[in-house]
Amino acid sequence: MTATMRRTAATGALLLSLALLPTAVAPATAEAAPAALSWGGCPTPTPNADGTPWPRDPRQQCATLRVPRDYRHPLSGTITLTVSRIRTADPAHRRGDLVVVPGGPGGSGLDYPGQAVGFLPPEVLRSYDLIGFDERGVGNSTPVHCDLPAEDRAAQLNYPFPAADGSITANLTHARRIADACAAATGPYLADVTTANSARDLDRVRAALGQRRISYLGTSYATYLGQVYATLFPTRTDRVVLDSTVNPDGEQRGVQLFSEGAEESFPALARYLADRDATLHLGATPADVRASYLRLAAELDRSPLVLPSGRTLDGVALRAVVYSSLTNPRYYPLAAHALQVAATRTAPPTTGPGASLPVVIPDNFVAAQDAVLCDDAAWPRDPAGYAARTAADARRYPLTAGMGGNVWPCAFWHYAPKEPEVRPGPDGPRNVLLLQNRYDLATPYSGARQTLAAFGHRAAMVTVDATGHGVDFADPHVRDPFTTFLLTGRLPQ
Repeated sequence: MTATMRRTAATGALLLSLALLPTAVAPATAEAAPAALSWGGCPTPTPNADGTPWPRDPRQQCATLRVPRDYRHPLSGTITLTVSRIRTADPAHRRGDLVVVPGGPGGSGLDYPGQAVGFLPPEVLRSYDLIGFDERGVGNSTPVHCDLPAEDRAAQLNYPFPAADGSITANLTHARRIADACAAATGPYLADVTTANSARDLDRVRAALGQRRISYLGTSYATYLGQVYATLFPTRTDRVVLDSTVNPDGEQRGVQLFSEGAEESFPALARYLADRDATLHLGATPADVRASYLRLAAELDRSPLVLPSGRTLDGVALRAVVYSSLTNPRYYPLAAHALQVAATRTAPPTTGPGASLPVVIPDNFVAAQDAVLCDDAAWPRDPAGYAARTAADARRYPLTAGMGGNVWPCAFWHYAPKEPEVRPGPDGPRNVLLLQNRYDLATPYSGARQTLAAFGHRAAMVTVDATGHGVDFADPHVRDPFTTFLLTGRLPQ
């Protein structure tokens, strides 16, 4: 769900054996190839989840492509995909197309090639045209919408923290309201916005580019899209790179791993705060800082603080800010500020990098995110089950107070999944590289290990002893094996 820097907001990030799929949805070998893409200008940039547009590289071109709305019933109509391209500046060394996809689900990827130019190694940029696209339901690709008021799109609500007393009554009401609004606003097309269909869309893009095989770089949720594509279309993949890998068990399990990711990521923030104890007074050791955080959140549960802006800092808001700050160390100053406000009950201004996070999430982001989460797999429908799961999660992971086990709009979704989840397997070429930080909030190390095991001989993984969501491509431990793989196809041992 989620983008910071190369991702789709500080809303976090989430999220298939071919044998599990009905024969009717296996790749068709006799279908007509789509028409070649006609490149031209690009539509107005789609805002990111924080309201800012993606950077637009002046070299970027765009095109549109018609694809089936429902691949199981191709006569049910079509939708429009919008695709982008930045060509290599060194055509003599070009070896193919590299599709680059940010996280999500729900974030626009149309202008992502322009951002990828800023972090990909020069050797890769010389060797590949960069291809981006808005996934179905997103931005300029026949978008879905829920027509939600701003109060239902508050960023902190994107993480379902329970109330101060641990109850989930308000979460249930909010989740049901979102599900009802999305169904009313978009209708049946909402059920066709799935990861598997986006993978089939990606294969139509490959064909329209005139490529027999295509390479892929996906981050966060986009690693799940990469897993699905590499499973449904193994012979059409050239080189697949998954940065910050979602576990292979689907989005439900991915959401539950949020709490595990917070426990693994929090110590780095605690060390940062402890090193500044002379000014912050939150504790001189990471253990002291952890105790201070839990105490301040509990105090705000009992006595919320009204800020000069008129907004309220309560325990849920503090937990949401601290949780979001764990996506990357650049946001640590924001967590420090929020904790200082909670401790002193005053509100000095914030300045510098990471001084703010999204307050309201765009309607299309919420709609597309929930459509993918809810359409990929059936979620439990019993509210009592979510209450029990939330309480158990809070006992095991006190830093997130039960958020990882709480209810999502999927519990009340109006459309049942049309097909089983796709799970990666070992059938296919050895051409998948996983890049993973050891301490990752949104896609914990354990999930990446599960994906590596699911792919078997097909994959290798590079793990970096770092904190944050998304690897640093400037780090030679990442850059060198990544570049070698994309240029030669050789995976690390």
